[in-house]
Amino acid sequence: MVAHLTMILLIYFLAAVAVHAIHQRHLSRPETEGFEQILLIPSNQEHRIEGIVRALCRELVYRGKSFTMTVVAERKESETVRIIEKLMLRQGMELSYLSAVPSDMERALQTEKHGVRLIDLRESKL
Repeated sequence: MVAHLTMILLIYFLAAVAVHAIHQRHLSRPETEGFEQILLIPSNQEHRIEGIVRALCRELVYRGKSFTMTVVAERKESETVRIIEKLMLRQGMELSYLSAVPSDMERALQTEKHGVRLIDLRESKL
């Protein structure tokens, strides 16, 4: 019985060492860029925007990146934009607004990723 318990403890110990090694390896990977700009086009997504913004912020913070968020919306007074603004204020970050994606930035988004991520939540028109 003692041999079985010893074997179980050894397996748990080896599993803990493996998890620790994998975690350290993940943390030691260098990021290519430390800053990212997010362009978010929300378009009436009140029911799911909070989860999207929280997941995005969590992912960027976990990866160690600083970021700014720009909301591309025609109306600043929409409920979706208010929710995003409230979440960013809780994070201690300012939110900037655009009424449309600038054409030069749209071309840059299509050719290369200069630390800019476009998240378009508009429903596709088929």
